[in-house]
Amino acid sequence: MNPQSSGRSDWTRVHPRNCWYAVATTAEVGREPLGRRVLGTGVVLFRTTDGTSIALEDRCAHRPYPLSLGHLDGDRIVSGYTGFVYDARGFCVHVPTQSEIPVGARVRAFPVHEDGVFVWVWLGERALAGLRPPAATPWLSDPGWATLGAEWETEADLLLLHENFADITHVAVVDPYIAPPVLRSSPPPLEVEVTETTVSFSRTYQPAPLPEWQAELLGLPADAEYVQREQGAFVTPGLWVDRWDIHVETAPNETQVHTFRFTHAVTPIAPGRTRHAWRVSRNFALGEQAGKVLLPIFTDYYQRVKRILETMQGVLDTDGPRKEVNVSADAAALQVRKIIGNMVADETGTGYRRAARLSRAPGSR
Repeated sequence: MNPQSSGRSDWTRVHPRNCWYAVATTAEVGREPLGRRVLGTGVVLFRTTDGTSIALEDRCAHRPYPLSLGHLDGDRIVSGYTGFVYDARGFCVHVPTQSEIPVGARVRAFPVHEDGVFVWVWLGERALAGLRPPAATPWLSDPGWATLGAEWETEADLLLLHENFADITHVAVVDPYIAPPVLRSSPPPLEVEVTETTVSFSRTYQPAPLPEWQAELLGLPADAEYVQREQGAFVTPGLWVDRWDIHVETAPNETQVHTFRFTHAVTPIAPGRTRHAWRVSRNFALGEQAGKVLLPIFTDYYQRVKRILETMQGVLDTDGPRKEVNVSADAAALQVRKIIGNMVADETGTGYRRAARLSRAPGSR
């Protein structure tokens, strides 16, 4: 497949549109227009005077100029080139050169959901948005949890990110310092549960030591052994969540569970590019000092992953997809591929195999 001739048009049909995507953080959306791209579509976000988040197509109906380069006038957005004025519903309400509003002078308005952490936008069929609310992530704002994280763009396809989240066994290879020692030996089998649109899995490891940095953070002996449990979930194409529990016996028949929760909001921007907002939450060591210790550890790890995924995307772009050898640790990732393929097939009327193939084609760049 020639990336220049067919990839861009094919790419728009290999990621589900009937899905909520985290286009920005709550803090990023304000009274200055913010331009983003989602699924190859320009989106402009801003707040009305009462604080409501608005998402419109980022292109003036008169000429191809981004509305995000304009300015706000009350609850309306003004094109910085044509002077056309649009209300929060996307309707043009003023044209500088005439009193009549041309027929069809409007831009698309997208459903928005804000949860206090992310601003989620729905680019699919509007009627379905209210039937499929975004998944709740209460730990991100719960005072009983401390959260850190960052967001950036990864030059790799959304599916590559999900497949990485679905298999943590290569953490021990990518970053031995951060990896729990139990990942350096054969892990127990995954227990995988699949629905029409979700994948969840779990496994419990035999008692083993903690990484040195984690034992120190918890104030536990580095050579002691603890039961550890992994759980993960592909919630939607726009959200992956998982957790790592450490079971510590505090008294006979009493156990305290120290938990890391990992939240990944991923948004396909353009061919071979994904916005990745990652958060690491914990229900222990809630103080600021612990956060200063943990932030560089996890930032370094996710930057390593970013570079690896971008390298993988480069190989796919150059050499194209090939038949892969899978192992038992890939059980969840393979189900994620299937679900995304089925979602795209349902939306577009294409077959699953074609949808899955296009998502990994060199033209997806």
